[in-house]
Amino acid sequence: MSKRIFIDGSINGELCIISTDGQEINYFDYSDDLATNKKNNIYLGTVSRVEPSLQAAFIEFGSEKKAFLPFDEIHPSYFKIPHNEKLLVNTNEKNNEIDDEKESKKQFLSFYRKYKIQDVIKKDQVLLIQIVKEERGTKGAAITTFISLPGRYSVLLPNNSSTGGVSKKISNPLDRKRLKKLHDSFNLPDGMSLIIRTNAISAEDEDIVADFSYLRKLWTKIREDTLKSKAPILISELDTPIIKVARDFNQRTIEEIFFSDLKTMKLYKKLEKDFSVKSNKKITHYKDKLPLFENYGIKNPINSLTEENIYLKSGGYLVINPTEALTSIDINSGRATSEKNIEITALNTNLEASDEIFKQIQLRNIAGLIVIDFIDMNINANNLKVERKIKELFHKDRARVQFTKISQFGLMEISRQRIGQSIYETFYNKCDCCNGGGFKKTNSIIIYNIISNIKGINAIGNKDDIEIQIDEEFYNQNSKIIEKKIKSIGLTFNIKFVNKSLPKNIYEFNHELISKVKNNTKEIIEKNKTKDINTEKSYRRKIKKKVIET
Repeated sequence: MSKRIFIDGSINGELCIISTDGQEINYFDYSDDLATNKKNNIYLGTVSRVEPSLQAAFIEFGSEKKAFLPFDEIHPSYFKIPHNEKLLVNTNEKNNEIDDEKESKKQFLSFYRKYKIQDVIKKDQVLLIQIVKEERGTKGAAITTFISLPGRYSVLLPNNSSTGGVSKKISNPLDRKRLKKLHDSFNLPDGMSLIIRTNAISAEDEDIVADFSYLRKLWTKIREDTLKSKAPILISELDTPIIKVARDFNQRTIEEIFFSDLKTMKLYKKLEKDFSVKSNKKITHYKDKLPLFENYGIKNPINSLTEENIYLKSGGYLVINPTEALTSIDINSGRATSEKNIEITALNTNLEASDEIFKQIQLRNIAGLIVIDFIDMNINANNLKVERKIKELFHKDRARVQFTKISQFGLMEISRQRIGQSIYETFYNKCDCCNGGGFKKTNSIIIYNIISNIKGINAIGNKDDIEIQIDEEFYNQNSKIIEKKIKSIGLTFNIKFVNKSLPKNIYEFNHELISKVKNNTKEIIEKNKTKDINTEKSYRRKIKKKVIET
């Protein structure tokens, strides 16, 4: 199978990247001028506000929303305290067995207990920050001052010397020994540490050295740019689509890369030199008029990667449904009936589906809570096989992943770290008609709501004529039914329907009138509550009296 990468930048301001193994898509990334990824970007920001009640600060970094910075994400070097106290931070010994850069801040916890944020951080103070979580909805970005620079085989922690070494996920003793020896040979300066990542297992030593060298140069450039910049300003983008291709892919396994535009190709070649990776791959500038993906028989990923149903080779299929709280993945056997035994059919379909689930989660960048509904299996050993398969697959995932066992209902829960936007967030906005629910009210329910509002206005004793703005198309279709229902109420006022184009809300009432109706309804509810309480008390007294008499 030939491994190739297709990079389409032919449309100005847009970049679409696909990696294939044969005809199978195994990587997808998309960006445009309107949907930029800020995660891992490094900014020079200023403290906009210190919030003692939250023990956090809000940081201005050039976005409309202020970023949120918790106290324990502020490096002690920024504290307005005596210099000799800051020196105590780096007295602990380095730990050579770590999982990820999050563990690197553990030693600072005791240091934070001595202070309050309002005592050591001031308004307008300048900080070098990094985006941890992007802005979502009304929430601003979550940030840290503990900088981490990700490479292909390692992560450089330039302002943290408390930890470093080889990831705990690397369990083979021989691999650990080799990588630990290589790590120690780097002779890191004081105040800096390095984490060797899991994908370094299959890498050659010279590639790991080149990766580390690149990260050192990157940090030097960041420092230089910081010193000559004025906050708020972007200092460095670390996760642009083209950087991720040059950094994260094993370049030795790629046979060919196609570029639809020269600008992107030149940028890639420059990045390739920075990483200093030897490779025999062919770099091709695609010039044909036919779109790049179509020419090589690749199905449009923008359409295929958002399809609800994913069909398996065996005849089974997956149904992927993203919701606000979680993403559900349902596995169905479909036409997968080749096995005589139902249990074996269920097992084989679940194992095949596991591969596809991992692939789709990676391609769609699904994060948060994921619930998988497997086909029911009666033998516990088969459940264990599927659980083992899922864990093996997600061991390769860059994001942090947690699992539960398959429950008695055939459900497995997966919690996956959010890294950037999912494909649904990139490609879709909420529907105006259903507000993202996927359902539209029926005509009968809409008419019922209109009549209910009219009855409410009638109940408060309104005598003034009212106007109701209503969607013209809807009214033309249902006017006879609406008028018939209104006649049966016995109104004290006249109604005039004003036809407008209102496809979203269908109808609109006078807001003041609706408020009066709601207030009146609240009064009635409270009155009825009092009656119910008094009735209940009276009933209890009667029961008590009967008990005493008996």
